[in-house]
Amino acid sequence: MEEIAKGNKELFQDSYIYNSGYDWKKYPVIRVDFGGKGNITPDNLLLYLEDKLKDVASDYKLTVTGDTFQSRLENLVKNMTDLNDYANKIVVLIDEYDAPFINQLDPVIKESNRLIVRDFLTEIKSLTANNFIKLEFVTGVSSYCFRDTYSGPNNLNDITLSPDYTTVAGYKEEDLLNKDSVYYKRINQLAEKRNISRDILVGEMRSMYNGYKFHPEDDTIAVYNPLSTLMFLQSGELNNYWINTGTPTFLVKKVSKSNVKDFSKPISVTKYELIEPDEDSLTVDGAMFQGGYLTIDKYENSLDDGKLRQMDDPILLKFPNGEVEKSFYNLLFKKFEKDLESEGEYQEDDVIKALSDVDIDGFISILASSFASIPYNAYYQQQNRNEAFYHAVLHAFLRGARMHPESEKCSNLGRIDIVINSIPNLTYIFELKHGKNADTALEQAQNAKYIQQYIRQNKDIVIIGINFGSDYRNLDDYEYKLYDSGGNEIVDRDAFLDHITKRKKVRYRSSRKHE
Repeated sequence: MEEIAKGNKELFQDSYIYNSGYDWKKYPVIRVDFGGKGNITPDNLLLYLEDKLKDVASDYKLTVTGDTFQSRLENLVKNMTDLNDYANKIVVLIDEYDAPFINQLDPVIKESNRLIVRDFLTEIKSLTANNFIKLEFVTGVSSYCFRDTYSGPNNLNDITLSPDYTTVAGYKEEDLLNKDSVYYKRINQLAEKRNISRDILVGEMRSMYNGYKFHPEDDTIAVYNPLSTLMFLQSGELNNYWINTGTPTFLVKKVSKSNVKDFSKPISVTKYELIEPDEDSLTVDGAMFQGGYLTIDKYENSLDDGKLRQMDDPILLKFPNGEVEKSFYNLLFKKFEKDLESEGEYQEDDVIKALSDVDIDGFISILASSFASIPYNAYYQQQNRNEAFYHAVLHAFLRGARMHPESEKCSNLGRIDIVINSIPNLTYIFELKHGKNADTALEQAQNAKYIQQYIRQNKDIVIIGINFGSDYRNLDDYEYKLYDSGGNEIVDRDAFLDHITKRKKVRYRSSRKHE
């Protein structure tokens, strides 16, 4: 948009606008990018805006004058409209207007930054009203920031859900498959390199990166995420690129404070929820839409002939594509890990007692009840449930209980899932399975001789095999084996406890002897 405003026509050869009849007038441009300013202080935000005015003035060989920021901005804009070889109006482009406050954790800084941005945009509004500005275009993640921010600069038209702009924010598939486009040529190159058909490659790309819709009518065209699509075409790898752009703090807070829904089915909302301007009133569904995690599918109900759609007509939301779905469950899993860590911290005393007393039944009972208390059913239903998932949640629980678990610890015959060495005189080894049985887990630990590297530590050893069932979100079954410090199995638990008690007495007498 900046290059179009500057009249750089030659950059747009082979594109629609090049031969569209557009007049290619040159407009002076003020572009302010707030991206990367998520942790900025109010003083530095003001300094950034002042420096931006100086940079723009320097680009056009002008001088910034005035006693206040508002007067300096006004004088700069007026001088820019008098430039030779340019049209007598300017274009203002503002990227990520909400970045200075949407991710702020400090409420005082957040409010101060919001007011600074509001005042800046209000001044732009005044200049627009005085006919100095040809176009003002503002982008941002969320619309809740419109509260108060735009009570001053309320001249802006929110085009997020406008049917006239449904494809402005992404690539249409027909554009990517235009035989004269560079995209089409690159798609063919990647398909040839992988020795697959173009249709298969496009299908993979469509499933991963396409699917955003910004209006609920059935004929609305879905668009590809432009960033991820370009990254894929460059690298040829179906990676998750979108998650690396960051998740808004307001969305993380909403998800963290809410019960998790099952997103395997479309979510019903109204337009009011999608454009809710108040952060406190914004629902999780609305926040996920504004943050890009959900997109519009369609109206929930058909419309009778002759009737007009209303703002409260229910709209169905869904994940736009595989990339975003994976990104969301990555975010969700971090929430579950945090919840389980907190649960482990709450159960710390009981966990220590159970493991110190070698009360495996009691420990498993604590574990099962703790897992059941965490509402991760939505995650569980959606994802490919595997050992890695249960490994991570068990590790989080034990970490919260201050057991200092070690994960994926190497032995000469394999990797031990989890080891605990924080209980005096005891080493706990956990082997986890999913959709199998506890005997299989225990057998693997025995066959791999995991205990060998711990015999030298002169500690007794407990191996616990745990299986998480395919049909349940919780523990299915468990088995355990007990070994003395020499690696000899002790079959009877009472005998094992007697052995531990005797060792404690011997160590106590030994320590007194050397005092």
